[in-house]
Amino acid sequence: MDIVKTKNAAELLAVSQTTIKRWVSVFPNFFQKDRFGHYVFSAQEIELLIHIKDRIDRGETLDSIDLTTHTQPLRPLQDKPSLHTQDKSMENVVSRIDHIERSLQQKADEVVSVQLLQQREELEELRQMIQQLAASFETIHKPGKTHSSHEEIHPAAAAMLQAPPRKRGLLRSFFSFL
Repeated sequence: MDIVKTKNAAELLAVSQTTIKRWVSVFPNFFQKDRFGHYVFSAQEIELLIHIKDRIDRGETLDSIDLTTHTQPLRPLQDKPSLHTQDKSMENVVSRIDHIERSLQQKADEVVSVQLLQQREELEELRQMIQQLAASFETIHKPGKTHSSHEEIHPAAAAMLQAPPRKRGLLRSFFSFL
């Protein structure tokens, strides 16, 4: 067995191609891609996949499987220099990025809070309108009483009928959080 593609490896193991890709993505240092970015598997890599399948069949989770005890990685891990060994300018850049991320998160939280408050206000307005409509409906349907005008029905309902509807601004129609 030379080089096997994902489809063939999936057929050998009786699993789907998606399953193979998911397993491989958890252990990227053990499996190689070809120049087109597709996974290709050697005999040793097929053995690793069989080992993964056996462990999963025994009830282990994918996260708990450790391939380093089964065999060493096929290619060495790339050594990345730690942040402590880099110069001050790199630490400064990282601290700025952290600060920007915190600021962005805070701003997003503020926007969500404003949106929630506006929605609560709109719901309260709707609740009040429903109460007014219910009161108007009750007064209309009382037997033996005739009404000559809206003011006699319910003063709050009459005010709502005479007042023009509140229009949203142009910006509010485009941006729901305003």
